[in-house]
Amino acid sequence: MLPKILKNFNIIIDGIGMVGLAEEVVLPVLERDTEEFRGGGMLGPVELDLGMNAMKMEATIIENSPNIIKAFGLADASGVQTRFLGAQQADDSSNSVTAIEVSVRGRWKKIDMGTVKGGDLAKMKIELPITYYKYTANGEVLVEIDLVNGKEVIGGVDRQQGIMQALGITGS
Repeated sequence: MLPKILKNFNIIIDGIGMVGLAEEVVLPVLERDTEEFRGGGMLGPVELDLGMNAMKMEATIIENSPNIIKAFGLADASGVQTRFLGAQQADDSSNSVTAIEVSVRGRWKKIDMGTVKGGDLAKMKIELPITYYKYTANGEVLVEIDLVNGKEVIGGVDRQQGIMQALGITGS
């Protein structure tokens, strides 16, 4: 069995497709914030889960896009919706394609238009700290994280539901 390779991708920023313009995307890193703890009587330390670390998405676009620039500094921390769509396929006999979607929301933190020179590509690097993240494979939601609303659904189970209920934030 051969591994699935990302055969192609697209990103859609606030409803505008970047086909032919998106050169590279750095997808968000899912990382827990932990702290080492060793209490009396314990044989060794354990990592205590303190929640999620900050997440961000980055991309390189091969033009200085007016639509991206106009969205800089939006007041709403979840104002920009960006979707990464990828097609994975193995080069073996299975030949099936896995559709990957990473959907995020956030606010542009950085728009770097870099160095420009006549006759060269103008590359815009953008950075989006995100407040919402969803990873879907072939229509199945594997991970959904909403930092603002305290939602962390992994494999269909909201791991924060009991905490939110204890705080009186969500219904039973």
